Amino acid sequence: MSINIEINHQLLINIDDKVYISDQISTDMIEDLNKKCFGLIVNNRPDNEEINQPKSFDIKVLLEEKNIVYKHIPFSGANIQLDQILNLANLLKLEHKTLLFCRSGARSSLIWGLASIIYLNEDINDIMRKISNAGYDSTILPSMVEYFSNIK
Repeated sequence: MSINIEINHQLLINIDDKVYISDQISTDMIEDLNKKCFGLIVNNRPDNEEINQPKSFDIKVLLEEKNIVYKHIPFSGANIQLDQILNLANLLKLEHKTLLFCRSGARSSLIWGLASIIYLNEDINDIMRKISNAGYDSTILPSMVEYFSNIK
């Protein structure tokens, strides 16, 4: 059973064991993320997508003050690269309680799904179900897995 977390009226969706997905986090959430024992935060959002979006560097500084590992793996739309997927897969192996975020959470669910299937040998149907249960569209996953598996 998944247990979602709410911080400052923002829902962090528990998609798999220790992995959560959310939309853009704010700098005033950092203390609560620390209290909830997150060990890794991954930002899948490029800087300057929207006005007033917190800068990656500002989030990184605040997280590192709390000893939370921060990684920036930005991509837009389906413009994702194999090395970004591998990078996330390696981070997921660290077994930290992890939050992945982007503008809406959709991008983060996609890269998590690709990393889980292609590099962590998870079952595609199970991953698609988890993404769908979290409220995101998983229908593009099979074609993307096939594409990246052919260039891997």
